[in-house]
Amino acid sequence: MILETPVNLDDLKQISEQFYPDRIKFCIDRKMRKVAINGAMHIDMVWELVDAGSDPDDIFGGDILWDPVSVLWESHPNIERNRMLGIGQGRKLTDQALIEELFEILKYWIR
Repeated sequence: MILETPVNLDDLKQISEQFYPDRIKFCIDRKMRKVAINGAMHIDMVWELVDAGSDPDDIFGGDILWDPVSVLWESHPNIERNRMLGIGQGRKLTDQALIEELFEILKYWIR
């Protein structure tokens, strides 16, 4: 689902068990500052964002882990984005400035 209003982290924890008991997956459209959350796989949320007008090249993914609460900036969509940005080829984001930018978007939508 693409968030249309900010949501509480505790509320997300309750719905996350639909797919995973220890995390909730998300994708962020960096340019449009949109967040899709709670898909079974990151690619499901990528296509949801694309269907809503996002450019796939602007979408990054990760997981919010519950214990302890933290963000894992690792997902399949990041592989191609890392290549495009010249910052590696893995699933994990390593560019700290990019991570901080995405985290600010995430914090706007999830409180």
